[in-house]
Amino acid sequence: MIAGATLLAGLLTSPAFGASGDATDDPVPRPPRITSQGPYTECTADDCVGRGEPGLPGLFTFRPNEADIDAATGSTDVTAYRVRLTGHMGAVVVDGAEPPPYTAVPSVAGSQILEVQARDRGERWGPSTSFTFMVKQAPGAVGQWQFADRPSNGSGTTTKDTASEGTERHDASLKGGATWSDRARRGEADSSLDLNSTAPRKQKAYATTAGPPVNTAESFTVSAWAYLANTTSDQAVLSAPGTHDAAFELSYSAQHKKWAFGRGAQDRRHTTDVVSYGDAAHPPAGVWTHLAGVFDTKRDADSTNDTIQLFVNGRPQGEPVTLSTTPSAYRPWTSASGLQMGRSKANGRHQRYFHGYVDEVAVWQRALRPMDLRLVSDLEDAYEPATALVADWNAGPVTTGNIIKDLSRYGRTALNLSPEGAQLLPDDMGQGRLVLDGTRGYADASGPVVDETGSFTVSARVSVNGTEWASKPVGHRGIVAAQNLAGASSWALVLTKLDTDIALWSFVRTGVDAAGNVTGRVEAQANDVMTDFDTPIDLTGTYNATAIADDPSDTSGALKLYIGTSGQGTSPQAGHIAQTQGTGKVTVGRAADGDHLPGSLHRLRIWTGALTANGVGNQVP
Repeated sequence: MIAGATLLAGLLTSPAFGASGDATDDPVPRPPRITSQGPYTECTADDCVGRGEPGLPGLFTFRPNEADIDAATGSTDVTAYRVRLTGHMGAVVVDGAEPPPYTAVPSVAGSQILEVQARDRGERWGPSTSFTFMVKQAPGAVGQWQFADRPSNGSGTTTKDTASEGTERHDASLKGGATWSDRARRGEADSSLDLNSTAPRKQKAYATTAGPPVNTAESFTVSAWAYLANTTSDQAVLSAPGTHDAAFELSYSAQHKKWAFGRGAQDRRHTTDVVSYGDAAHPPAGVWTHLAGVFDTKRDADSTNDTIQLFVNGRPQGEPVTLSTTPSAYRPWTSASGLQMGRSKANGRHQRYFHGYVDEVAVWQRALRPMDLRLVSDLEDAYEPATALVADWNAGPVTTGNIIKDLSRYGRTALNLSPEGAQLLPDDMGQGRLVLDGTRGYADASGPVVDETGSFTVSARVSVNGTEWASKPVGHRGIVAAQNLAGASSWALVLTKLDTDIALWSFVRTGVDAAGNVTGRVEAQANDVMTDFDTPIDLTGTYNATAIADDPSDTSGALKLYIGTSGQGTSPQAGHIAQTQGTGKVTVGRAADGDHLPGSLHRLRIWTGALTANGVGNQVP
C-alpha cells in the first residue's frame, strides 16, 4: 500500500533535511512515495500497531512522486533518495529512481520515523516524505533463575523461574550437593547457586530444569554470571544436553585457558564441537564474570548461515563463528532435556562439573544484539547497576599486629604489612589505621579480586601526611592502592605532585603488551588540587565497562573519580587499555610503577560493578 505521505516542508523550504533549488519554472522533486514491504506498517490517525522488534530489519520501496513522472514516456528526473531513520546518525543516499527495497533497522522500540527526499539530475533535493511506524518491544527472557529464593531453613532444593515471557515456567532443582551461597552478584541480601566442594575431583553438584526452556534449533541467547573457583579443568556454566552431546555449552576451557561458547554439530558420539572462544587467555579465578552465548539463525531456514558467538562482560569475542564450516555435517538440533547449570554432556556422559558460584541465569528465544547484552551485563536493579562488595580490608577493628583481614563475604587473603615502615596504630578515636612512613612502608594481598574487563569500583579512606609529602620531589606519584600487572598497575588510586605546592588525585588505568611494556595510560583526575592533608578522605574510582562514548562504535568504557561523594573528573573512554586484567597482588602504599605514600590507610574496598553517584553516596561513607 502506498504510504499516506506527510509533507515536512513546502516545495520552496530548505531546512537541514529539506528542499533546495528554484521551483518557479523547474520545480525540485516532489515528496517521494514510500511503500513498506514488511514487517512494519504505517501508522494512521486511528491505527498504529507495533510490529517487529528492535534489530529486526524492515524493507521499504522508494518511488518518485507521480507528479515527477512523465505521463507520456514514464521517465523521471529523479536520480536518488536521501534516507534518515529515527535514532540513526546522519542520512544514507540510495541511487536510482527505482532502487531495490531499502533495509531499515530500528534500534529501539516505539514510534519510528523514516524520512525520504528525492534528488533530481540537477543535484537538487526536494521536500521529505515521512513514514511513521511503531516497533514492538522485543520479547523478554523465557527463563530466568536469580537464586534469590534461598529458603530460610536451608532445606529447600528448588529455585524459581522468575521470567514473565510466555506461560510455562521451568523451576530448577538443586542436585548432587548444590546449595545456595551468600556470595552473590547483587551483593547483600542476595544469594547464588553454590557449586563448590571440599573435594573438587569428586564434585557432582548442579541444578537442572525438568524440561527445555528454549528450542535450541531456533535462535536463542543464554546468559549467566560465573565465579570460577579454579582453572584446572573444563567446567560448564550452562548447557542443553541431548542423548550424546550438548546442543550448546557455555563453559571454561582448560585446554585453551579461555571462556567458550560451543554447539555440538550433531547429537552423536564423538561429534565435532563448533566453538566461539574468548579473546583473552587466562581469565582470573575468584572473580565474577558475565558470560553470554548467542545462536543466530538469521531468521531463515538456511542452516549454512547459522552462527554462534561468545560475549564476555557485554563485549563480543571475535567474529561470529559459522557452524556449517565444521568438518562434520552441521544440523541445527533440539535438546529435549532440561537446562543444566553447572555441568554438560559429551559422549553420552555428564561431565565438566563447575567449581564455584553461578548467578543470574537467563535464556531468550531470540538472538540478542550486542547493545542488548551490554545492558544485560549491567545487571540493573531499580535503574542502578547492581554491585557486590568482594573485598573489604578494614583497619578499624585492628590496632596491633601485622595483617588487616578481609571482612567481606569472600574471605580474601589478608593485607600483609611490610617488615619496615608500616604499622597498625590507633587514631584519636581509638580506631585502627595502617600508618605508612612514605619511604619503606606498604601492604599487599593476593589478587586480583575483580574481572577488570568488566565494571568495578575501588574505594579507599586515606589521609596524607602533609609534612612528609612536602619533602617529596615534584613528579612523585604516591600510590594509595593498586593492582599489580607485569611491572605496572592495571588500576591505581594516585596522588601526583605536579609542583612544589600542587598535588592532584587521580584514578588511573594502564595497559601493557605481552612483553610487559606500557602501551597506554588513561586517568580521571580531580577537579581541584589536593588541600586536605592530615585529614581522612574517601577516594573512589569507578570503571564502567558499558559506558557509551560520543562515538557509538567506541565500547571501551569510562573512568570516574569521586572525592567523598563529590564526582570529579571523568575519562570518557578507557581506550585500548579497556581489556587490561591485573594478575598479581593488590598493594597499598606503593606500586611497581609508583612511589611510596606517606600517611595512613583506614579502609580499602573493592566492588564488582561500577557504583553510580547515588551508589557512592549510599555505600562509601
